[in-house]
Amino acid sequence: MLTWLLTLDHKRIGLIYMIVGVWGGFLGLSLSFLIRVNYLDPYYNVVSPEVYNYVITSHGIAMIFFFLMPVLIGGFGNYLLPLLLGLPDLNLPRLNALSAWLMIPSAVCFGLSMFGGSGVGWTFYPPLSSSDYSGWGVDFLMFSLHLAGLSSLFGSLNFICTIMSAMSNDTSERYSIVVWAYLFTSILLLLSLPVLAAGITMLLFDRSFSSSFFDPLGGGDPVLFQHMFWFFGHPEVYVLILPGFGIVSHICSTLTNNDSLFGYGGLVLAMFSIVCLGSVVWAHHMFMVGLDVKTAVFFSSVTMVIGVPTGIKVFSWLYMLAGSRGRFWDPIMWWILGFIVLFTIGGVTGIVLSSSIMDTLLHDTWFVIAHFHYVLSLGSYMSVVISMIWWWPVIVGYSLNKYLLMAHWGVSMVGFNLCFFPMHFLGFQGLPRRVCVYEPCFQWLNTMASLGGLLSVFSGFMLAFILWESLSVGNRVIGLWGSNALVLNVVTSPVPHHCSYMSEPVTWFYRWY
Repeated sequence: MLTWLLTLDHKRIGLIYMIVGVWGGFLGLSLSFLIRVNYLDPYYNVVSPEVYNYVITSHGIAMIFFFLMPVLIGGFGNYLLPLLLGLPDLNLPRLNALSAWLMIPSAVCFGLSMFGGSGVGWTFYPPLSSSDYSGWGVDFLMFSLHLAGLSSLFGSLNFICTIMSAMSNDTSERYSIVVWAYLFTSILLLLSLPVLAAGITMLLFDRSFSSSFFDPLGGGDPVLFQHMFWFFGHPEVYVLILPGFGIVSHICSTLTNNDSLFGYGGLVLAMFSIVCLGSVVWAHHMFMVGLDVKTAVFFSSVTMVIGVPTGIKVFSWLYMLAGSRGRFWDPIMWWILGFIVLFTIGGVTGIVLSSSIMDTLLHDTWFVIAHFHYVLSLGSYMSVVISMIWWWPVIVGYSLNKYLLMAHWGVSMVGFNLCFFPMHFLGFQGLPRRVCVYEPCFQWLNTMASLGGLLSVFSGFMLAFILWESLSVGNRVIGLWGSNALVLNVVTSPVPHHCSYMSEPVTWFYRWY
């Protein structure tokens, strides 16, 4: 057992990331359900306002840093990249193992921060996060993010070295869009994470060593922290969604006989454009700090331009899916269509918020919550589900129950939209977020959202049951790469390059009973 845990094999390391991600996902899901239960009554809350701030902080950190990043980047990235590149492993296996095991002390520090209390939001804005207003739990939360960031930096370096090495050895190969997505994601992480680390370190010095980086009384500027945080925070949104873009593009190109509407190069260039534009729009989160008019217009305009490459990808997916009508009853098709619809809703509301005037009206309301949950909670989470359905038979060698997958899709769609769509109307009416009491006239909308939250929690456990049922009574299948248990068996020979791009796994191995 110890030998298995200390492995350098990329598939087992990916499984370690998955285990951490499942823990973080169910922790974040539990905290989100506690938030929704708290909103069932306008005045008589389940938890106090102080504890409520702890809950929303831990929910955001758990979902971003301990669920989506370990699963989408660490888990599927480690597992798929060598197979899609035709390599036996990543170039730096020991660094890969170190990056995985750094998540364990990071998770421990995060758990300690929950006991110490850290009600500063996942954005850590000073002066709320200064030592005068928060306790020792914030220090542990910052240590946790330092370790998680270090883990992501090591993983990004490994991914970049592996991908660039493989591409330099064979420049004629047409690699999967997934490979390009992880390359761009790793570059974004490499550029943005050091800035977050610097900002958190300066804040720790302010808290513990009486420095004044962000304290106006000592000549500091709290707005500087916002610039440093959002220089990381906005690219982080694309870090979480770019792997989903790559996965959906890969599956759409595999399912259909049509090429992309804009071609293979168009999909890659669209992702590259999103990376470039997404790195220079961080201040659209900061229209309320008093930016001058020219600066506000610049960030508003560039934010709107991001809709162009995103639209290219959406129309390409729809065009490719138009050539696969015969597979309409395939659950993967339903999930991809749901991903496109829900992500488009989140993108449209993002265009609304990109206007500095509209953002001034809707800032810190529930409209913002609805927007980024449609992009992250739905877009990135659905990428996880799509990846699970698509590659599960290849990874573990067992089929999935088709009817259960269809039922799970229906429950998830109803739960997601019932939970988050009413939040748009709460935001339009000016209901502020991060406040756990509200006027009774908003109760019916909050009750509807809480019911959707309950269905969403049920869908999460339903997915876990489908995977467990597959392992328990599923039919044995043979994966595309010649092994029916790739998690447990180390593949020592490279994958043939003709399998690296058009790699359709055993998605036809559904069970009808």
